[in-house]
Formats: sequence, structure tokens, C-alpha cells
Amino acid sequence: MGLGMYLAVPIGVVALLIAGSGGATLSRGWLFPWQRRHIVRPRLFGWAQLLIAAALGVELVGLLVVDSAYRSVVTMPGVVGLLFAMVLITRAQRPPRTR
Repeated sequence: MGLGMYLAVPIGVVALLIAGSGGATLSRGWLFPWQRRHIVRPRLFGWAQLLIAAALGVELVGLLVVDSAYRSVVTMPGVVGLLFAMVLITRAQRPPRTR
């Protein structure tokens, strides 16, 4: 057990909490009170939260399972997922276009 486990446990817990919040947002439209003022499209925000949880899971697999020589190849989809989730969150905060 190296430093990986000390990083893996908090990352795993955060990923599970974000996945639970994303599932609640998708199924019920529920948001935390401090998010209700900013989020205009809750379903899109829920998908972004699930994508963040999946990306953190990919990062976790890259941290724990993969040899250090190939770690950047495995964790790169996680980074791309986090960046795409950032775009989804930005879109969820903006009101839809009206003509």
C-alpha cells in the first residue's frame, strides 16, 4: 500500500457522493440549496455530475491498477471527461436561447 491508497479512498468517496447527487438531480430534479439560484437546466447538470463521477472512477483505476509507465494513457479519458463535464455545467447554468 503506497501513496495510491491514501489518494484512492477520498477520491472514491467523492466520486460516490457526486454520483448520488447526479442521480438525484436526474431522477427528481433535486439540487442543493446553494445551486438552485445558478442552475437553469437541472437534467443537464445531473448528466454532468454523473460524467464527473465516471471520470473520477477512470482516474482511480489509472491510479491503482495501471503501471506508472502507462498511467497517462489510461487517465487521459478521465481528464477529457472532466473537461466535457465542465462544458455541460456551463451550459446548465446559462438560460436557453430565445429568438
